[in-house]
Amino acid sequence: RNSARVAVRGRRAGRAGGLAAMAGIGGTLAQGCYGMALAVNMLWVAGAIKLTSFLPLGTLQHQQLSLFLLQTCWRIALLFAPWIRFQPDEDYLDQWTLIVNMMAEHQAEAREKGQRPSPLFVIANHTSFLDTILGVAKFPTQIITKCRTYMDHHLFKLPVLATICRAIGHFPVYFKSDGEGHFQVDLERMKDTEKKVDAHLANGGWICFFPEGTMNKNPDKLLPFRYGGMKKAIQEDARIAIMVFHNNPGVWPRKCLIGGFPGKVRYNLKPLAPFSVKEFLAMARAEGAPEEKDMKDHEILARRLQELMQAQYDSLAKDAEKEARGKDKKRD
Repeated sequence: RNSARVAVRGRRAGRAGGLAAMAGIGGTLAQGCYGMALAVNMLWVAGAIKLTSFLPLGTLQHQQLSLFLLQTCWRIALLFAPWIRFQPDEDYLDQWTLIVNMMAEHQAEAREKGQRPSPLFVIANHTSFLDTILGVAKFPTQIITKCRTYMDHHLFKLPVLATICRAIGHFPVYFKSDGEGHFQVDLERMKDTEKKVDAHLANGGWICFFPEGTMNKNPDKLLPFRYGGMKKAIQEDARIAIMVFHNNPGVWPRKCLIGGFPGKVRYNLKPLAPFSVKEFLAMARAEGAPEEKDMKDHEILARRLQELMQAQYDSLAKDAEKEARGKDKKRD
């Protein structure tokens, strides 16, 4: 009996080893195919953006057209990778509808009062290069064409990507130090960037960014939110929406230049509706949490938004774990 058990275990181990080897080869092929699709699409969209710059369009119109072309490009690249599965929460589109209606109502109210409407800030967790691609691909077009983001200024020096980002009108971030855990912004060089951000917001634009400020090594635990974005949100009394991804590093590992590995990505969206940032802070202050008593507004906002984003992530992780357990039971 013992020898039979050993033999069975040996066969199972052999099959597992064979499957692992096949999975490794399949993953490499998937990565190569996705990389090729992404590269080809990035090249044509950069060329298209260059050509459309000769059209009689204003700066804002060309930026919006460039974003539409980029969104189309990244959607096509993902279509050529059917081994990457995407599952939003059931209410994902409903949440976007709620946000659009909320912003339209707020803008109408602001116009009646002769005031400038508050912008929308969309924040997301950052664990992979796929975060940006997936966010742009899955945002409604009417939302993404109004959004701009902050980017490390070094990215503006990369071929193809620099052409696209400059045409869209994204904002460079300059660092004095970018060592892990020791980020320090070059305040003098950022003055020009902040003027551009303020002009974009004054013109009715919106912002999306990663409040952790860097790519997180440990996706299951969010990093503390950096205060720069929180201060800007308070200054503008922004409306906030939180978008969260789960398992992006499984598809595009943090240290890989190109992703595309087989896997399933989950994502969800929750607006801080119908509250503005200042209304949200007033409610937080009214709760009187002892640990927040001596905190500044931007510190409370960072803490509260991090907690909300972590809860969204944990919900996605719980769904993924439940699905995995179900598959294991079927195999048994």
